[in-house]
Amino acid sequence: MRSHRSMGVLAGLLLAAGAAMAGGFDGGKPFDISTPQSFQEQAAQVRAGLGVGGEYAFLSAPDRTRVEREIAAMDTLLQLHGSIEAMTGAQRVDLYNAQESANMILTRGRAGTTRCAWTQPTGSHVPRTHCWSVQTE
Repeated sequence: MRSHRSMGVLAGLLLAAGAAMAGGFDGGKPFDISTPQSFQEQAAQVRAGLGVGGEYAFLSAPDRTRVEREIAAMDTLLQLHGSIEAMTGAQRVDLYNAQESANMILTRGRAGTTRCAWTQPTGSHVPRTHCWSVQTE
């Protein structure tokens, strides 16, 4: 029961990201990972914003590097699989975590963050998604 709830929460979070962007409200988070096309457009905007005078020019060099690394990770997963639905549970978790990491850096933690792991609980052979909130200071 709990694993179904966790997967439902993760799926809901992933779908909510896409629905929020389709509705024109981004909730303060730069990335929509619902489709490779919408992701590519937003990745280009974020990369432009990382430049001098851009929206994210305030970021330190290490943070810019980390954002670029997360963008590359999301891009690779979306290009390999074409959609979230075609990904395994572990790949969805990797995509979601990369999105959350980038959003946390780009919003200076204002958007909060949730981290997830695809794990096999002790005593079970069935892996499941486990998510938790990360407190920002």
